[in-house]
Amino acid sequence: MIGRRNAPLHVRSWIMAALVVAWPVVSPVALHAQRSTTRTLPEAAPSRADSMLARGRLWAAEQVLYAAVDAAPRAPAARGELGRYLASRARFTIADVLFREALRFGADTAGIAQALMALAPYRPEVDRRTIPGVRLPAAESARERARLAARAVDTAAPVRTEMGTVPFAFARDGGAIGTFELRGPGGVRRAVLDSRVRGLLVARADDAALKPRSFGATGAGAPLLIDELWIGGLRLRGVEARVDPSVTDGEVRVGIDLLWHLGPLFDEVKGTMTLSTAGIARRMGPTAVQVPFALAFPGMWLIPTVGESPIALSSARARALLAMSRWWWDATQATLVVER
Repeated sequence: MIGRRNAPLHVRSWIMAALVVAWPVVSPVALHAQRSTTRTLPEAAPSRADSMLARGRLWAAEQVLYAAVDAAPRAPAARGELGRYLASRARFTIADVLFREALRFGADTAGIAQALMALAPYRPEVDRRTIPGVRLPAAESARERARLAARAVDTAAPVRTEMGTVPFAFARDGGAIGTFELRGPGGVRRAVLDSRVRGLLVARADDAALKPRSFGATGAGAPLLIDELWIGGLRLRGVEARVDPSVTDGEVRVGIDLLWHLGPLFDEVKGTMTLSTAGIARRMGPTAVQVPFALAFPGMWLIPTVGESPIALSSARARALLAMSRWWWDATQATLVVER
């Protein structure tokens, strides 16, 4: 059992990492220190809700957070805390509302901007140029304009159900989830699905297989847009990417946010990944177990046992939990469904 004041560092790190999206919203002192090059970022004492989260008591933590908002309806801190928790449980729309309400009640604009930008990859309909407090660099603003134009083309197209299954080689030593084939306009790349990264990372801005568009920047961190990508028979349009020189040449690294709306089903027995553009609900069999999760932006933490610390999806323990099963995330329930 972990005490409120004596939570070990790795647990407190989970609290900060899994919900860091809104930490500056509720901690102006920490935000000020983060901006300074001469001060050390102070560590805030864990709240009652943080202590419950550290023990995997999600429902109890949620009740505490809602009660705090009810007790102080105009307190930006209470709304920020609840917003960061709901964002981690994939309730992005209501988290967005809470963050914007916190801003109206006096929360720090930079913190709100950080929170909403972290949610944006999971809400592709959002125009990041309109997020309060966000001033995108010229290259990113141009990329955002092009991305939304590509999305408008897909939105205007006739609605159709697309579903596809592709080979997927599962990793066994923790870290990455596994690899699959990603096809661009000019060729194929080995895609490494890694919950520890955001979006799509490429080695170079001039990748001949993906043929990305650049917007005046090509070095490390440069924002790119790939007009078309294929995973099996599924086509993705207007895919954001970023240059990361640490990526192995001939590979790309993919975060779970890129596949979020495709609802991937991973079958570790057959060695496959099944995707759907229609968000098809999946039926759970009699052996299925639902494991609650919390998103970490990037990453995902699993809570297999109430009363115990959460475990990272990228950890060896999570790999052992999922080995030789069919599993998928159910965003509506904020659970990972594991079926054997």
